[in-house]
Amino acid sequence: MLGLSKTLERSEHLWRKQNVTYWAFAWAALSLFTYMFFSGSAESTDRPFWYRIFTAYFLQNVPTLLAGLLCIRNGLSRRMPSGSQVWLLIGIALISYFVGNIFFSSWELVWHLNSTGSLGDPFFVIFYICLSLAMLMAIASKRVRLNIYQWAIVVGVSIYAATLVIWILKPPAMSSAAAVQVMSASTNQIEPTTASSMATAPDLAQPAEPEPDAPGWVMFFDGMLKPYGQTLNAFYVWSDVVLFALAIVMILGFWGGRLSNAWQVNAQAIICYYIADMWFAYAGNQIKDYQGGFMLEVFWILGAIQFGVAAGMEFEHMLARQKDDKTIG
Repeated sequence: MLGLSKTLERSEHLWRKQNVTYWAFAWAALSLFTYMFFSGSAESTDRPFWYRIFTAYFLQNVPTLLAGLLCIRNGLSRRMPSGSQVWLLIGIALISYFVGNIFFSSWELVWHLNSTGSLGDPFFVIFYICLSLAMLMAIASKRVRLNIYQWAIVVGVSIYAATLVIWILKPPAMSSAAAVQVMSASTNQIEPTTASSMATAPDLAQPAEPEPDAPGWVMFFDGMLKPYGQTLNAFYVWSDVVLFALAIVMILGFWGGRLSNAWQVNAQAIICYYIADMWFAYAGNQIKDYQGGFMLEVFWILGAIQFGVAAGMEFEHMLARQKDDKTIG
């Protein structure tokens, strides 16, 4: 029992706020350096394979997993100032995002499938639901009250975010060359005999695409989830708008005291996820053959890092309060 208590004590000391902050700065610097020097342009379709593997599996997943574990640690403690359930929900959300991102990345990088409608989507849905519930519980527990000017800011920002989503989700504009081709195809009617021969003749110029080299269970889930891919993408960006509005409420309403700092950092984390998600939705819808890994996707990493820092800050606050209680006692 003594050895176990010492191990737990060392673990708590290892993940104190100061150490978590050092880790956060180091990981943020590594991520920014990698994306700045190797991501290339937004339209690039030849990003190095090692770079895509490194960013998708390592730079993104490691801080998400660690931040999720730190939040679950807070959730398992019964003395968290903001409530254990709130942190447990955030931890579950981040772990779900971690698992979902593994499937999402593997769909494209390992099995060469379209990642829209992958096995990662159910875990992303859990992420948004749990994170939204956690933010609502945190705001309700603190009884945040904003004045009319602050509510005007929240409403204005939300309208702007909703307008941006509508613009992102609109069908991409057709280029002039493509429009000319469509017009010429519609005006030049093909004779029935020619059309019939074209329908029956084999297409020797364009060979059939090879079957994806993926396990049977992957193809099963791909076929089952693919029809819902676009609907899920719309769910994600509209959920981002809701979370973005809640983050603004937190930034405006959580002021004063050490405890509010952790929730302001959580709000900043949500804004980071919002920026990365909006960019990815825009690029996937407006940039032809977009290949993931552009610079703005670093905000996913910065968001996960800030959730971890916020968890460390509140855990430190809990330990300080326990120490004060023992001194008074």
